[in-house]
Amino acid sequence: MISFEAVTIGMQGRVLVHDASFAILAGEKVVLRGKSGSGKSTLLKAIVGGIPITQGIIRINGLAVVPENIQQIRQDLAYIAQEPGMSQETAAGDLLLPFSFKAHLGHEPTTAQIEAVLARLLLDPAILRQKSATLSGGEKQRLVIARAILLNKQIFLADEITSALDAESKQAVFAFLLESEHTVLSISHDPEWLRRCDRILTIDNGSLQEDR
Repeated sequence: MISFEAVTIGMQGRVLVHDASFAILAGEKVVLRGKSGSGKSTLLKAIVGGIPITQGIIRINGLAVVPENIQQIRQDLAYIAQEPGMSQETAAGDLLLPFSFKAHLGHEPTTAQIEAVLARLLLDPAILRQKSATLSGGEKQRLVIARAILLNKQIFLADEITSALDAESKQAVFAFLLESEHTVLSISHDPEWLRRCDRILTIDNGSLQEDR
């Protein structure tokens, strides 16, 4: 599902990840941890083609992450940032924005489907009428998760997505992502998130090691 083959990632003359090789199988929940600035977020961004790698190959479902494949690869990927950006005036506009793109035309979810997903994430449907600028960090995170679910994404890349959530909302996100068939590669320092993941990878001084 996701594989790194001797991958090195460098930025501004600094090597963040050196010669990393690992594989994540379909349905696995894997979490990255490490000190601030160690390269965790850079690694996730490299998977979606947002940051070039210095050497090696990253593959998603067997496809190398290279410019000619990136559009196809991104169809299966959902990247959820710690502070998701909202580009539309309302929450509804941000939730439904991808369905205005050519790849998703004709697949817009029904009102019932939208409300069901929002309910599972403990979001009142009335939130869709709110200005996007007024949403809290936790509401933005859950709205982006809801959008990914409605887009039928199978691979989630999640960067500290429980950091802005209260205890009840956190459990709803756990159920959606960690108790599902989705493949999840995440960054987290949340002890409960770490306990629920199948594997833990630690980045330290450019080296990526699996905790035993």
